[in-house]
Amino acid sequence: MIAGLLLAAGRSTRFGADKLCAKLDGKAVIRWSVAALAPVDVIYVVIPPGADAVTQALSRLDVRFVVNLGRDEGMASSIRAGVAALPDEVQAVVIALADQPRAAESVTRVLCERWRAGDVGAVAPMYSDGRGHPVLFGRECFGALLALRGDVGARAVLDGLGARVALVQVADARPADVDTPEALHALQRIDS
Repeated sequence: MIAGLLLAAGRSTRFGADKLCAKLDGKAVIRWSVAALAPVDVIYVVIPPGADAVTQALSRLDVRFVVNLGRDEGMASSIRAGVAALPDEVQAVVIALADQPRAAESVTRVLCERWRAGDVGAVAPMYSDGRGHPVLFGRECFGALLALRGDVGARAVLDGLGARVALVQVADARPADVDTPEALHALQRIDS
């Protein structure tokens, strides 16, 4: 079983409001991000305490919520909370960022296919402008993910795997983060 882990416990400080609930083409940013994880078997969304707007934005979707009580510690705390919540039958996890609404379902699919082909510890996309998200980690990485500390992602875990990381080529550029209202507006302008 492959799980999706959507990191959605950030503060949206540069956006000035909850960016995950902002509308992109009539739909909340976070709903686009969940849709990109469709190829996985189960989706977990890591949220901060009291994230009623986010849970409401995801109503009627088949997702499970994980509350990150330590979100002030940074991104690593969300990864730890999410990985700790995964049941034993999960053999790999695709970690994605909730503020990348233009992440593609096709990328998640190819990550899962490459991992299922065997003999790798992790799979990452190599976009036209470099390595990006989402990233799939096999169970062998879960201990290292649970040991992460600070406002860092899982790059060190990925880098530590060496040849056990498979890179899949993606012709497109990395999906943009929606960190500011201007970034959201730019995505709308590109797609219209």
